[in-house]
Amino acid sequence: MSLEAEKVIPHSADAIVAAYTSRDFHEHLAAKVGSELKGFELSGTAETGFEVISKQAMSADKLPEIAKKVIKGTVNVTVTDKWSAPDASGSRRSDTTVDIAGAPVKAVASQTLHARSAAETLATVRGDVDVKIPIIGGKITKAAEPYMRKFVELQATEVAKWIEKNG
Repeated sequence: MSLEAEKVIPHSADAIVAAYTSRDFHEHLAAKVGSELKGFELSGTAETGFEVISKQAMSADKLPEIAKKVIKGTVNVTVTDKWSAPDASGSRRSDTTVDIAGAPVKAVASQTLHARSAAETLATVRGDVDVKIPIIGGKITKAAEPYMRKFVELQATEVAKWIEKNG
């Protein structure tokens, strides 16, 4: 499955990056999707590039119906975002991996923050999900797409709200 989504965020790329490096923002976003932030690691700097690793726990009840048939209880998810340094225009790229402990599921994505001005950034997300479960893997992959799209939209909306509230 392939995902492509774009969203205009009414803030600078620098402000968005500041939120993405905040543990508080990750806790806020986790709560919005019904998970709990269990771990947060930040290495590097916004100027030179950085990596954020967040670990979350959520109920399998939050998954697509077909996934609930094979995944039960608590789902532990590790999200790793590797962000580049900004280019001359202030734009930057993230390569993301999503691993679900104990499940043959992996997602990879890239996000580019296209700095348009101090008051506008175009976020472009492209990604794929790979589910290695015989017979139903393709169905789970297809069912994951609307969830991923919803998350991309939610993340953009919540980062804008976060910046407005927290600066």
